[in-house]
Amino acid sequence: MPPTIDFYFSIDSRYSYLAATQIPVLEREFGATVNWRPLGLSALLAARGATPFSTGLRVSGQYEHDYRDIDTRRWAEFYGVKITTPDWRQGDWDRINLAAVAAAVEGSCRAFVTALYDAVMVQGAVPKDDAAIARIAGQAGLDGARLVAGIDAPATAALHRATIEQARQAGVFGVPSFVTGGEMFWGNDRILLLKRRLCVH
Repeated sequence: MPPTIDFYFSIDSRYSYLAATQIPVLEREFGATVNWRPLGLSALLAARGATPFSTGLRVSGQYEHDYRDIDTRRWAEFYGVKITTPDWRQGDWDRINLAAVAAAVEGSCRAFVTALYDAVMVQGAVPKDDAAIARIAGQAGLDGARLVAGIDAPATAALHRATIEQARQAGVFGVPSFVTGGEMFWGNDRILLLKRRLCVH
């Protein structure tokens, strides 16, 4: 039976973007059905009550921005995709992530997120306001005004809360994460282990 994979990710994560570029490979090679599960990483960390980013000490090497720039560029070269480091100071990332959740409510998550990642992680064009978010939705063939209106809708907040809780129950502690058959694989670099798991089951 073809596998089903829950893909937990956030827009403000270059590793989530890199992992998303490999979804077509998982679908093609394993016939997998992938459920796109957007969430706000800050909300997930808050729900867990644990974070690697605020220990009171200097940031550990693997989380330093300079190293992450190098690492994500290497992965992009390996995958044969483009990547740029966006200006993280631009845009309201909580709202941008909720826009992806709003798209999920409408059943158009993949189309919107693909266009959003292209804008943010390829072009470096972080949407600075709702109008920019609406334009990206329009480029994906969606109703931009409807999607933006959905950001503040109760259904979006409810789905986000449910996604956070389901992620926690599955053992997800960061993004990107893949969950299949009760097993969780965290990190873009664990896609290799995910593929191995799909091969043997």
